Amino acid sequence: MTVEDALRKIALLRRLSTDKGALAAERETAYRLQKVLMQRYAIKDQEIPDGRPTTRPFRLNWDYWQELLDEFGLNLTRFGGRGSTKIGNNIIAHIRLAANEWWIEERTPRGCQITIRDRGLDSLRSYLKEHAPKSYSFYRR
Repeated sequence: MTVEDALRKIALLRRLSTDKGALAAERETAYRLQKVLMQRYAIKDQEIPDGRPTTRPFRLNWDYWQELLDEFGLNLTRFGGRGSTKIGNNIIAHIRLAANEWWIEERTPRGCQITIRDRGLDSLRSYLKEHAPKSYSFYRR
């Protein structure tokens, strides 16, 4: 590890806080690791960069996508930053959270192919209004 690597790691460890969901023990471990790295590489407190600014642009999370799919009675399956949902028997919608991007993959006799690729919740909502299976209720009062 180089001094630059140690500086970067220390800056990242300093961003760890209980306000962001870290446990007190994790925060304490991060603090101790910072001190060890600073001693090992003879880094002074003033040499450590502040890291990235705390104000970041708004980013979507899975709750928005889940809410959209719930409107149409679809289930979201997700793993890490990617998710998908089945729309009928031959159509799968894939979602990439970090890019706010979705695409439709259709199964045909010749194999699977991507038919539509777009960004954002509103465009997926428009697509689902036309292509999602309709659910009807015969509930009477």
